[in-house]
Amino acid sequence: MNELIVKLRILARAEVTLFRADAQRRTNKASLMAISIGCIFVALIFVNVGVFFSLTDSDIDSKAAFILAAANGALAIVPFLFRSQAKPGPEEQMVREIREMAADEVSKDISSITEEIASVGAGIKQLKSGISSFSGGGGMGGALGALGPALPLVIDLLKKSKK
Repeated sequence: MNELIVKLRILARAEVTLFRADAQRRTNKASLMAISIGCIFVALIFVNVGVFFSLTDSDIDSKAAFILAAANGALAIVPFLFRSQAKPGPEEQMVREIREMAADEVSKDISSITEEIASVGAGIKQLKSGISSFSGGGGMGGALGALGPALPLVIDLLKKSKK
């Protein structure tokens, strides 16, 4: 049972580590998205300024505003490129493998515990049927016959207690 607790702790720590790595990656992506959106808004402001200066016949000022708008638009693309390249690293892949191994081990342990419980339940049913035959049989032969179904249950319990 102690091994099962250790395996569950490993599984929980792996899950927490993966959650933190995913949260950090999402935070980085969100901040890069915010930077891109900020650059797009600044570019939009410079486009508006450029249109204003072109309507007021100030060509030099409008060209400068349009150049700044294009530069901000290009600058907005850079965080999008970094954002698309943010992928899990090899450490995160290793933690995923550890999580999968721990989950497999825990599921095997749980299935073995389920099998043990089922075998104990079958032993109890045999004991119950033996007791019912003991109460209905009468005499010494019925008493010895009642101990027969209980013996495998007692032997199994003794084997398990020695482990």
